[in-house]
Amino acid sequence: MWRLYSGLAAVLVADAASAAAAAPASSRPAVEFRWDAPAGCPAEAEVVAELERLLGGPLATRTGPRLTAIARVRQEPAGGFDLRLWTVSDEGTLQRSITHAQCDALARAGALIAAMAIDPSVLERMAEGTDAAEVAAEAKTVEDAEPPPEPPPLEPAEPEPVEPEPAKIEPAKPEPAEPPAKKKRRVRGGLRLGAGLSFGDLPGVGALLRLTPALIWPRARLEFEVGYGPVRRARFDDPPERGADLQLTVGAVRGCPLLHARKLEFPLCAGLEVGAMYGRGVGYPITSDARQLFVALHLAPGVFYAPHPRIAVGAIVEGAVHIARPRFVIDNFGQIYRTAVASVRALLAVEVRFP
Repeated sequence: MWRLYSGLAAVLVADAASAAAAAPASSRPAVEFRWDAPAGCPAEAEVVAELERLLGGPLATRTGPRLTAIARVRQEPAGGFDLRLWTVSDEGTLQRSITHAQCDALARAGALIAAMAIDPSVLERMAEGTDAAEVAAEAKTVEDAEPPPEPPPLEPAEPEPVEPEPAKIEPAKPEPAEPPAKKKRRVRGGLRLGAGLSFGDLPGVGALLRLTPALIWPRARLEFEVGYGPVRRARFDDPPERGADLQLTVGAVRGCPLLHARKLEFPLCAGLEVGAMYGRGVGYPITSDARQLFVALHLAPGVFYAPHPRIAVGAIVEGAVHIARPRFVIDNFGQIYRTAVASVRALLAVEVRFP
C-alpha cells in the first residue's frame, strides 16, 4: 500500500513540476471545485463534502495560491465511466484521466486527486487501504490535453462559479427514459352476483338473489340492480291449508361514495328500488294471480376485499323503508299478507371488474 501511495504522490508531484515550467506564477486567494456527471452518479454536493473531509475544512476558508479543479464524468458506450479532471492554477493546466466501472468510486478518486493538488500532505494523513487511493493511482496524465470546459475567472473577486460550458462538452449518453406511468382509468365496469337472506319483504325469512351491473370510479360507484325473492308461503292459522304463495322481483338504482383502505373497499350506497310482488292463492277451488307495486328506499353499506384489480368479494347489509306496501286479500277470508314497513337484508357477493 505504501508503494501505491508513493506512486500516486510521485505522479502528482511530477505533473505539478511540469505545469510550473509551463506558465508564470501568480497569486490567487480562492480554491474552487466543479463536478459534472450524469444521473446516477454522486451529486456535486456529495463530492465537495468528501473533498472538504480530506482537506479537514471547507473550501471557502482555504488560503494560498489560486486553484480550480473541474471534474467531468461521462458514461462510455460499453457501460463504464470516464473521469477527466482539470486542475487550473497560476502555474498552468493539468488534465488527468481515469476509467472505472463505478461512478461513485471515480467520485472519491477525483476528490482525492483534487485534495492532493490543493494540499499534498493529504496523502500522509490518509488511512491505508482506501479504494479511492487505489483508483486514483490509476490516473493518467493526458499529454495532448484539451482545454478545460471553462477557464477559471481571472479576477479573485469574481463571484460566479466555474462551471463547464455546455457548448464545449459532448453531452452524456442519455439514460433510458422510464416509460410514463399509465394513467388510471377514470371509470371501469363491474358485474356483481349476490345471494343472502331477507326479512320483511316477503313472509318470514327467505332467500334473496341479486345481479348488479355497476360503473366504478376511484371514489364512487353507480349501480343498476335486479333482484329476485323466491316463492314464500303465507297461510291462515285457520284453515292452515289455505293461503297464498308470494314472490318478488325488483329493480334498483343507487349511488355509492367509495372509501379505500389498501385492498379493502367500503361502498356506502343509497338508492331507490321499484318492483312487483306476485301472489297466487293456495287451497281454493278457483285461484287467480295478483300483482302489486313494490317501492322502497334503502341504505346498503358494504365491505369488499379486492385481492386482484379485476375481482372483489365482500358482504352487504341493507335496510329498506317501504313506500308502497303490497297487500294481498282473499275473498271471504281477509288479508293474508302485507309487506312490513321496513325490511333487512344480508348478502354475500362476488364482483368481476373490467377492463
